[in-house]
Amino acid sequence: MARKIVKYGLLAIVISLVAYKSVFIVKLSELQTVEPKDFDAPAFVQKLWEGKLPARLDSAISLDALQAAMKANPGAAFDTYFNSLSIGNIRYGLVKLTGKVVAINDDEVTVVTGNSKDPLTVKIATEYVYGNAIRDASRLVDIRDFVNTTDLNNISEALNKRVRNVILPPFKSKVKKDDTITCTGALELNEAHYSLNDLEIIPVQCKIIQQ
Repeated sequence: MARKIVKYGLLAIVISLVAYKSVFIVKLSELQTVEPKDFDAPAFVQKLWEGKLPARLDSAISLDALQAAMKANPGAAFDTYFNSLSIGNIRYGLVKLTGKVVAINDDEVTVVTGNSKDPLTVKIATEYVYGNAIRDASRLVDIRDFVNTTDLNNISEALNKRVRNVILPPFKSKVKKDDTITCTGALELNEAHYSLNDLEIIPVQCKIIQQ
């Protein structure tokens, strides 16, 4: 009987020690989860604008060269110069042009570019700058870096807002008919049904080089 008492007593001690070792006392404040900060799209765009975007704009294909590439091998041209973060036929590419202003209205500036034998009429949007064209054409945003589409959409909006509020106002206030300008921006094409006529560019840079 005495041995059983000792045996059960030792067992109780062991169980007590194990239970004691298994208990951790921590402050309630240490258990509180830290809420992730909201994604700051304007700050992200500011960093892109001052960091990687200028080099991308400098390396944009000229509209003349793109026109030749599209005529030679459309599939290769789309694979090389166009991009999209979404599934579908709509693709976006960065292009640059130099041309003469032939018309100006509230929503766009119309430019004729290319050589005299094969001119192109291009509209540069100066009012309705929306959508994902700049974001996708830049190739600087990787969808795998973001957990939701809201952040991606906010990047597009921040890029567009910067163009509307910073890039376009000084250009619109000075540009006149017959001016020679340069423009670099995003071009949208439908890979399945595309046309190089009546193109519209969402501008990222616009400069008047001759008045």
